[in-house]
Amino acid sequence: MLRDAVLCVLVLSAAGPETAVAAQAAQDTVPRILLDQSPRAVEYQLGRLTNDQLVRVERKDSDPKYRPVYFAILTRKGMARPFRAEALAALVKMDGASATRVLLDALAKVPLDDPQNGDSLLGILLGQPADVLRPQRETLAQAAGDASQPLVRCGAYGGMMIADGDPAPAWQAAAKREGHLVELLRSVPLLGQSDDLRARLFTPVTALLAETKDPGLRVAALTALAWTRRDGATFDVLAREILAGTDADSRGAAIRSVQLIPEAAWTPATLEPLATAIVAMIRTTASELRTEPAAIDALQLGEKLAAALPAGPRLAIRRELRALGVQVVRIQSLPEQMLFDRKWFAVQAGKPVQIVLANPDVMQHNLVIGQPGSLQEIGTKGTAMPLPTDPEAKPYVPDTPLVLHATRLLSEGDTARLTFTAPAKPGEYPFVCTFPGHWVRMYGVMLVVVDLEAWEAKPTVPTDPTTNKPFTSQRNGPAL
Repeated sequence: MLRDAVLCVLVLSAAGPETAVAAQAAQDTVPRILLDQSPRAVEYQLGRLTNDQLVRVERKDSDPKYRPVYFAILTRKGMARPFRAEALAALVKMDGASATRVLLDALAKVPLDDPQNGDSLLGILLGQPADVLRPQRETLAQAAGDASQPLVRCGAYGGMMIADGDPAPAWQAAAKREGHLVELLRSVPLLGQSDDLRARLFTPVTALLAETKDPGLRVAALTALAWTRRDGATFDVLAREILAGTDADSRGAAIRSVQLIPEAAWTPATLEPLATAIVAMIRTTASELRTEPAAIDALQLGEKLAAALPAGPRLAIRRELRALGVQVVRIQSLPEQMLFDRKWFAVQAGKPVQIVLANPDVMQHNLVIGQPGSLQEIGTKGTAMPLPTDPEAKPYVPDTPLVLHATRLLSEGDTARLTFTAPAKPGEYPFVCTFPGHWVRMYGVMLVVVDLEAWEAKPTVPTDPTTNKPFTSQRNGPAL
């Protein structure tokens, strides 16, 4: 019976979060938009709708009057991928234009303070195969040179590199225009499956780092570098920036990037000096700033470096890091599987914790931490809740003392940071996604222990709250 319920939820959720919500709200009135008004008035009406309301607006790809509806769907923040795909296909048909042209126009409308939405559209644009982008090479080159919007230039340079199968022509063009290399570098993580293309960017990016003193350009280059080659040479460049760099933003970019390099590629002799540098960095950071993203990223790297050290320095580094800062736990959803990547994690009672939740899935997810034994009650109460009318409320988080902490609802590409003090009482505290129906499989346990260092010396495994048996592994794999 439980498996049948899970399959039902998966079917309802497969088309994205708005589809699942729409299934619950099937009796709701379809929002009425007055499309015969001025473009500004139509845009205003559409802008007042939630994503769920927007996807229920009447539309027909055979009638141009519905173009504003499709454009709003394509460019709306947090919109599920199937609806974006539908809107893109409709606009291509209506405009008689290529998907590349439509996406460049859409990127021009995305605000600069909405990078996640920009990345979603860039991902669609740069996810196109080279043979699709190649006929659009002239369009891309013109956009790269003429556009004033950075996101358009980012998409244009990335598209040029994919179309050419070679980064050199786009790099040369960007280098001739002031500020354009930053946009080209921003496209590097979004170059689809073009591993060879990204690898060919290693040499120009490292050469740029050796030459430029421009802080913004250095941050962009260091951010892109880990996406070119994930090997020892890349690790060494990033490690040098952390050890010897003087600019805080550049050092922060290197810290974020180096965590993308597989640990097997780390240079052993560099690990202890790097960990010591991280400790010194945190020690000189004001205590009230140690929960900021840059400090949390440094703490996370310090923990990973410590774990790779021999017992003596490992314990010393960990002890210093934990005395200085917050324990960081990174969790993400597994796309199209309705699972967190972690089944459980351990924290020390009464100590500060920050959970960094990332959602790469098309479905919406949150993370709610509850009292021991509360998984089923929190999950069922959350599923039964209607969407709140208060925009500041957290959807599907029940108002009950059983709930200790909760993130907001995350759309595709979103990241949230949940900072709190671990409970003083040791025990097994469930964490769960309370989006309707997800709790039956999207859950785990936060194990609160008296002394984390002592627990690590002799670890115990918490119990799965649905099977009442110890977890067989700490992580969910890439496949079910």
